[in-house]
Amino acid sequence: MKNLFKLFAMFIVFSSVAFAQEDEGEETEIKEITIIHAGTLLAVAGNDPVQEKSIIIEDGKIKSVKDGYIDNDGTEDAEFTIIDMSDKFVMAGMMDMHVHLASGSGNSADYAIKGVINSYKTLMAGFTTVRDLGASDDTIFKLRKAINDGDVIGPRIYAAGNIIGVGGRTNGKECNGIESCRKTTRDMIRGGADWIKIYSSCSGSQLCSNEDGSPMFFDDEITAITEVAKKYNIKVAAHSHPRDSALQVLKYGVKSIEHGSFINEDAMDTMIADDVYYVPTVSVMDMLEEVVEKGEVSEEMLIHDQSFLDNNPPKIFEAYKRGVKIATGTDAGVVPHGKNYREVERFVELGIPNSDALKMTTVNAADLLDKSDEIGTIEVGKKADIIAIDGNPLETIEDIRNVVFVMKEGTVYKD
Repeated sequence: MKNLFKLFAMFIVFSSVAFAQEDEGEETEIKEITIIHAGTLLAVAGNDPVQEKSIIIEDGKIKSVKDGYIDNDGTEDAEFTIIDMSDKFVMAGMMDMHVHLASGSGNSADYAIKGVINSYKTLMAGFTTVRDLGASDDTIFKLRKAINDGDVIGPRIYAAGNIIGVGGRTNGKECNGIESCRKTTRDMIRGGADWIKIYSSCSGSQLCSNEDGSPMFFDDEITAITEVAKKYNIKVAAHSHPRDSALQVLKYGVKSIEHGSFINEDAMDTMIADDVYYVPTVSVMDMLEEVVEKGEVSEEMLIHDQSFLDNNPPKIFEAYKRGVKIATGTDAGVVPHGKNYREVERFVELGIPNSDALKMTTVNAADLLDKSDEIGTIEVGKKADIIAIDGNPLETIEDIRNVVFVMKEGTVYKD
């Protein structure tokens, strides 16, 4: 009996030592928390800004937003990093819904190099998310992965891959007849497309893109594309300049009209009713103004370009007043990368209030992407895509050029 008690006592002692060693061996996980002291905070573009706030960020997301400047939020076992932006204007990262990061002349190596350079320029300008609507090959998908993996510095990319058009003008991504259109659309989605982009009219650099220009597709071809896209829950964006090409594609469920240089009131009303976004790429007017001023193209092309300058800006403002949803998209690649802010500035030049222009590059862009629950505002649970600006773009829109701080998903890329 005594031996039994001895054994029991030894078991208790050894167990206590083992548990103690186990407790001693455990390391408490230290949480890494970043706090941004924001002097002026535009948490939701379209709402009034607020003053002297602390944005608490953990695991790449916004944990909370508190009054005043705090050094910690009371979290135990945490290491706090304070970023002082108390003299800056802080807002959500901007977005560009029409770019071409990895395209142009050359080959895949050229596209990759351009993609890396252009991605860096775009992010440094304060644009943390883009929609790439036309690449020369599949390099854009590889660039998207490299950025997601942290190997390349750049914005979050939603990519369409190659543009789908008629004939052979889009690097083999043709849509010629129902079966051809179905196959091409399936191929693009299988290749990794987040969106489908179609050329429903001529390019703006061609005379056939004028107001009375003909649509490119037959109705059954548009149907084939949009039905495949719908099957895979992929949205379709339509390049359209002439009046009739927009009216055609709007009958088949496209979710954004790109350029829309000659859209009319019927198209605008349909866009409002069907929740279709307008991405007018008004930044291209910078280039057209320079072309017309130099006068180094044919007389016919000068008249063509001038018609765009005379018609497109007023159309955008008319669409805005009627209530068409607008998101910023520069057509960067046609115009310079890194100057994506020009779209926002030109909206204001048209007469759109600064607050609404900033909403178009944040809140509206997120809505177009169906990502309003993740990005576009500085609110609890959203990804920490945050920029800081010298100045106040609500008062002087050109201040959006003065981006001095860029954070994407909690990681600081510019400070």
